[in-house]
Amino acid sequence: MPNSLSDVAQTEFDALVKAEYHSRGFLLRDTQRKRTDVIGNEVQFRKVNEVIAQQTAYMASVTPQDPGYSPITCSLVKYTAPTAVDVVEELTVNFDVKMENAMLVADALGRRSDQIQIDALVAATPGTTISAGGTNFTYSKYTQVIEAFDDNAVPLADRFVAMSANNFRSLLSAEEFTSTFYTQNRVLDKGFVREYLGINLIIIPSMTEGGLPIDGGDVRSCFAWHKQAVGMAIGHNFRTEINYLPRETSWLINGIFSAGACVIDTRGLIEILCDET
Repeated sequence: MPNSLSDVAQTEFDALVKAEYHSRGFLLRDTQRKRTDVIGNEVQFRKVNEVIAQQTAYMASVTPQDPGYSPITCSLVKYTAPTAVDVVEELTVNFDVKMENAMLVADALGRRSDQIQIDALVAATPGTTISAGGTNFTYSKYTQVIEAFDDNAVPLADRFVAMSANNFRSLLSAEEFTSTFYTQNRVLDKGFVREYLGINLIIIPSMTEGGLPIDGGDVRSCFAWHKQAVGMAIGHNFRTEINYLPRETSWLINGIFSAGACVIDTRGLIEILCDET
């Protein structure tokens, strides 16, 4: 038997590709007012305040009230997520490189979509702030969120709260969330978070794009909001494409969209500070 046979041994490629764990994004899709097919680089969402019913004598003249209309401007920004695959190098593996990269690009668009809204929440001045107080996300803080929403007459439908996995673990330590005596186990449905006391829970994982901000590695900013309090404008809708580049003899896999988000009504936005130490 030739001793040199091992020098030309065949390398077998596993046909499956394991992608690194990451959020596929679009977790916050449909949690805000959305305007699509925007022409231009700005969109104005409109906000109107209120009028008051007053006692009026019979046949008395009335004075019209100005409810106070105001524009909220949302700027759109272009985003891309390009990668390339050499046509010759592609032949050295036995899996569809273009498909794998297209999936990664699509996930990147989804995460950026979430981050755009998170950044808008961070940039706004919330109508209510619940201090950390040396505690993580507790049942007490959760009920304070409900109190703030109710006090500001925020509609029961379409309330959302975004938190980290650490914050959610803290909530699950409260028996009010897990005991059937309190909830009939409604907060958990086959392992997936649904809603509790009228608020939809969304867990934001760690993301390279930033995720929910954490101050000094200890205090996390979580947010609760109503759907009508936040607006998102989309100009060029989310799209992935594959094009051939003759000069580079490569396939360009790219994701592209333009979008922006803003807080329309700060009374419908609550910041919850949570100590994760």
